[in-house]
Amino acid sequence: MKKKYLLAFVAPLALAACAAPGVTGTGGPSASLAPGPLKSANLIGVAPSAISSRLGAPDFRRTEPQAEIWQYAGSDCSLFVYFYKTGTGALGSRYVDARKVEGGAADRDACLASVAAKRNAPVS
Repeated sequence: MKKKYLLAFVAPLALAACAAPGVTGTGGPSASLAPGPLKSANLIGVAPSAISSRLGAPDFRRTEPQAEIWQYAGSDCSLFVYFYKTGTGALGSRYVDARKVEGGAADRDACLASVAAKRNAPVS
């Protein structure tokens, strides 16, 4: 049983390490989310403060020397935001994943909408 949870937690982390570039090099992460409807793609390339200002504090936070993983609980899913240190040393989000409560991948945008609704955060 523990292996199942470990795999569900480690696999997205491994994928995040090779995700498309979001906030690397000398450019730092954005301090705010893009205007308009809240989509999972808008969570990439921003500072942790930008996400917490919109969604609040995460339900779970794991801190590593060069990274942080935030988990938000939706009604039937969990949304994970992966932050890595940039060239400037600031944390910036690089990857977003969503998992069903019973296991398996979930739609990221639907999960984000579920998290926002649960927290009464504005979606648009």
